[in-house]
Amino acid sequence: MLIRYYLVINLITFLVWGFDKWRAQNQQWRVSERILFSLIILGGAIGALVGMKIFRHKTRKTMFWVIGILSAVIHIAIFFYFSS
Repeated sequence: MLIRYYLVINLITFLVWGFDKWRAQNQQWRVSERILFSLIILGGAIGALVGMKIFRHKTRKTMFWVIGILSAVIHIAIFFYFSS
């Protein structure tokens, strides 16, 4: 059950990163940074970090790297704690 949650939240986060980049390139309204940070904190850190690299989106914003990496470490630890 837990692995399914992490797969879904990371897929959603990755897709939102791509969607936000697409909207930025087309000068349309954007996904708020609050939503992006929320997705990271809810467990989508891996999806966000992969999205940052693939879409080259939010890569210059240090807080996205810091929160993304910190959240990834925390959620990986949570996953292994509850999986064992």
